[in-house]
Formats: sequence, structure tokens, C-alpha cells
Amino acid sequence: MKLLRLFAAGFSRSAQATITFRINLLFDIVLAIIGLFVSLATVFIVYSRTDSLAGWTEAETYVLIGTFQLLSSLKSTFIDPNLSWFPENGIRQGKLDTFLLQPAPTLYLASLARSSPLSLIQFVLGLAVIAVGLRNHVPTPGAILAWSLTLIAALAVTWAMGVLLACLAFWAPRLALDVFYTSAWELARYPTDIYRRPLRLALTYLFPLTLIATIPTTTLLTGPHPLVLASTLTGAALTCLLATTCWRLGLRRYTGATS
Repeated sequence: MKLLRLFAAGFSRSAQATITFRINLLFDIVLAIIGLFVSLATVFIVYSRTDSLAGWTEAETYVLIGTFQLLSSLKSTFIDPNLSWFPENGIRQGKLDTFLLQPAPTLYLASLARSSPLSLIQFVLGLAVIAVGLRNHVPTPGAILAWSLTLIAALAVTWAMGVLLACLAFWAPRLALDVFYTSAWELARYPTDIYRRPLRLALTYLFPLTLIATIPTTTLLTGPHPLVLASTLTGAALTCLLATTCWRLGLRRYTGATS
């Protein structure tokens, strides 16, 4: 409950600061709409030449893109404002030193304390795209519940991967993999079935981007599959456990920015 209160207070403070700069709000809305329309235009062009892409129809691909937008919005809102700067500010400039002195878990302060509420615009747009994709298909309540659970698992994995990449800074402070992570993230925008087998296996087991959009979308469209759902939730839990373990090991190694 203490962390929830801290999270709510931090988000409220960020929202108030965001509203202060209304012109930024306008530009972010415009840019979010343009970015989404570019993705949808790509899909429209592809399906003007074919009726199916690796077994995915046009409507199903819209649901996939909408689901990807939801996760991208949450990532940009709650994860990126914290972890994207961690190797530079947290380790090299010593921001982590102040976190260690505060009466709250350092992992929370380093990974979730700040937020960017403007990025939630993409969340609303993502829901709209999903509604368009589902205009001829009504999911069952069980499918919607399972989809929600897989989204939570996907968000947990997204956070854990960000933490794991940030933890590398404890051992290699000059190593910055944020550009690689951002580029790889974009691969989840489309069905992983379209990629060749080696890359598809890597995106499923090594760098689990399949979980980001493909598995939740499949769950929403075809209904819950107990084995897939159990594997997804278990994988998310293990990934979070690995991330927290690496963070503790990194803190033991950390001796301060001035050392």
C-alpha cells in the first residue's frame, strides 16, 4: 500500500506538470496520431495485395497493432522515463546514491518513480484500433479476461527486461543498450509468424517480444488456452524474479559514483 500511495503521488505530480505545458500536449497528440496512421497505412498497403499474412487477416492485424499500442503506451508512460536514463544518471552521475538514502525500495525509485502521462494518449488510440479490428468479432468474457492477464504479464516482462538492461550498468557503466532495446521492441508491432524461424525463436525464448502483442492478441481472438496462459504467467514471474535478483547483485557491487 505504501508503494501504491507513492506511485499515485508521483503520477499526480507528473500529470500536474504536464497540464502546465498545454502546447506540448497538443503536439504529443498530433505526433501520436501520425505515428499510428503510419502503422495502419503499412498494414493497408500490405493487405491491398493479399488477404492473409502468415495466417493473419487484416482485422486480426489491426487488433495486434492496437494491443502493441497499449503496451507501448504503458512502457513510454511508466518505464522509459526511469530506466532509459539509468546508466547515465543513475550510475555515472550518482543519482542512485540519493535513492539509497531514501526510505523506499531503490528498485521502485529507479524504475517506476517517474512517469510521462502524455504517453497515455497512445493507450486511447490503441483501444480505438482494437475496436476497429473487432468490429466483426465479439470476444467472449473468458477471452477478454485472459487477454487482460496476458497484458499484465507482458507489461511485467517489459519492466523486467528494462531492469535487466539497466543492471548491466553496474558491471559496464559505459554500455548503453537502450537503442538496441528500442529497435528490437518495434519487431513486436507485427506478428512474429512473419519472421524466419531463427528470429522467431529468439523473439519467443531469448528476447520474449512474442509476449508483447502476439500472444495477447491470439488469446483475445481465439479464446484462452490454459497451457499458453499458464506458461505466460509463469514466464513473467520468473523474468521479474531474475530482474530483482540481478538488481540486488548489482547493488552489492555498487560503491557510489565517486568511488
